[in-house]
Amino acid sequence: MNQLFTHLALFSGFAILFLFCKTENSCRELTGRWTNHEGQVFSFQPDGKALWLIKFGSQYDSFPFTYRYDCATKIPTLDLMNFKSGPLVGKTLFGIVEWSSDSVFRFDAEPGTSSDARPASFNAEHAERYFRE
Repeated sequence: MNQLFTHLALFSGFAILFLFCKTENSCRELTGRWTNHEGQVFSFQPDGKALWLIKFGSQYDSFPFTYRYDCATKIPTLDLMNFKSGPLVGKTLFGIVEWSSDSVFRFDAEPGTSSDARPASFNAEHAERYFRE
């Protein structure tokens, strides 16, 4: 009986620890500069404004936009919208985020007019890794 109680207590403790760690890892701080090491940089400000820098040769083009980050969902979402210039003016990128650590996340998005355009899972061809600068 004692052995059964011990095993049950250990199992419950590990299950609670696993659930706690899983919840904590799903929501991380997004503000700051992030790079994919291939010429793209996101600079997220805490007020919902951001800048997308794309390197062409030795110069950068910058595209201001706003964003909405929601980590309360099963898969955290990141929507990029209100682009002031560039090919995404008038469009929204509905995206999902997966955190590897505090300094690395994977982002996958599709353009659309409603959140139905949001990917349901990560596509290896479209998803990009971003690293905190």
